[in-house]
Amino acid sequence: MKRNKKGAWKTSSIVLAAIGASLAVILVFGSVALMFVFFRYMRSDNSSAQITSEPTTKATEQIQTTQPSDTSESATETTSDSTDKHFSVTDAATLPDKDGKKALSVAEIASEVSPATVSIRGEVAYSDYFGQNGTAESSGSGFIVSADGYIVTNNHVVAGASKIQVLIPGEKDYIDATVVGTDTSTDVAVLKVDKTDLPYVTLGDSDELQVGELAVAIGNPFGELAGTVTAGVISALDRQVTIEGSSYNLLQTDASINSGNSGGPLVNSYGEVIGITNAKVSEGEGIGFAIPINDIKTVIEDLINKGYVSGRPVMGVGVVTVDETTSETYGWPTGAYVREVTAGGAAEKAGIKVGDIIVAIDGTAVTTADEVSTIKNKHSVGDVLTVTISRNNEKQDLKLTLEEATS
Repeated sequence: MKRNKKGAWKTSSIVLAAIGASLAVILVFGSVALMFVFFRYMRSDNSSAQITSEPTTKATEQIQTTQPSDTSESATETTSDSTDKHFSVTDAATLPDKDGKKALSVAEIASEVSPATVSIRGEVAYSDYFGQNGTAESSGSGFIVSADGYIVTNNHVVAGASKIQVLIPGEKDYIDATVVGTDTSTDVAVLKVDKTDLPYVTLGDSDELQVGELAVAIGNPFGELAGTVTAGVISALDRQVTIEGSSYNLLQTDASINSGNSGGPLVNSYGEVIGITNAKVSEGEGIGFAIPINDIKTVIEDLINKGYVSGRPVMGVGVVTVDETTSETYGWPTGAYVREVTAGGAAEKAGIKVGDIIVAIDGTAVTTADEVSTIKNKHSVGDVLTVTISRNNEKQDLKLTLEEATS
């Protein structure tokens, strides 16, 4: 009897253990199922919220146009698994049609502007450390602004070149170009080739630019890759940049720009040139600069019509900075040392001589050569300045009438 009861007890224990295990399995699977349902509900809710939320940028708007209008769970699932979704940064940055102007794709912009974008090479003479003479080749880009062959580029592309040649798209050989005029202040130069019926660009309005809109650069990077097209956005407006001691207010873009792109066009969504590419940051990628076209439209016109930029005041002197070290060494005051005086110019007429040190203009102290230029540029042709000079450590006030620069 004891064995039977003991056996029965063992049997009862096995049954209870089996029932307990079954209940545990049911509870585990039940919990997983509930979590799956809850997760699925939350995922569907979030997807619907993204589709129906208000757009805050052009990029968001572009993404929304690829989504279905149905915000049900089934529609959301179909969209998330779709393989035909497409997002393009350049599409998102392209402005809509405006004032009768059609927004173009990058391919359309390239087709329209590339035929009027030229490659430029110059021959520059030099002397090396050992006094040996030779020539080096400079390279850059430019764009045609008239059917009769006027071409705009950067001044630094052609500066010092004794021979300049241009390659027009579709042509096999470079042809000679002449310099019509240059302007160091804006880093602009105009060339001329003896050809007619050439394709030419349309100039846009750089004052209407917005940060984030499309920017397309076309040029000849490294002097070897003519017709290269790169696209990005306008990264910043009115960026103050100092290049080789000169200060410029430039457009910033992340469209790829390299050596050889200088002088080429920066183009907006409508295929209009809104800047001239002229610099990049060598320490990093995606930071390039261009001269706003509105800042130089009159410069281009003056260079073509007159060969110089009209209305520019000039003092008729060449000056260099007398810093504190030089001042202490020679016992001079800090200021701007006059190393050159233009014959018959405003400074000579005022009595300024080589060796004088300009220490003030109109009562404002001058400590660098740049300050002389800054003060001068705030005035107009015909204005009279009181220039305080130090000559043999004695100060004198001289009256100087600003004249118009003609070269």
